[in-house]
Amino acid sequence: MAITDKIYVKNHQQLASQLETSFPKGAFKGATLDILFQGEGLAKLDEATRERVLDFAEDFLDCDCEANPHCGCAERKFISYLLELREQGMGPDAIVDVMSDDYMLYAYPGDVLSFLDNSVRTLEAVETLADVDGRDDVAEDVQQKRQRLL
Repeated sequence: MAITDKIYVKNHQQLASQLETSFPKGAFKGATLDILFQGEGLAKLDEATRERVLDFAEDFLDCDCEANPHCGCAERKFISYLLELREQGMGPDAIVDVMSDDYMLYAYPGDVLSFLDNSVRTLEAVETLADVDGRDDVAEDVQQKRQRLL
């Protein structure tokens, strides 16, 4: 299961009440993206919530794909965001706090830790494969990326 399947909308019940409709808690679920990012839905949100929803849309939903927001770009951008926060030295608890402050999203720190651990293990595997294939430049680049996550 991808980390983006474990990212949830903070204050879900309050938002559902403001929008006068129900939608899934998962931030990257199709129905959630449809409801939160339609102009009609945004107009019903209080100003502070609307700003965070718009920040999320600007940072993660800005792509030229025909299937936007269901194209996968938002998920890839969000994963990059999480990895960048880790590269800045943040642990799982701090990452959850920042995503909550920035976008009104939350996750369980254990899920974030598991994601980060899997990311490091994946990079280790890529580094090993690059070594076996004689791609020293790739192996070195991946090793540097992995070190930034540790």
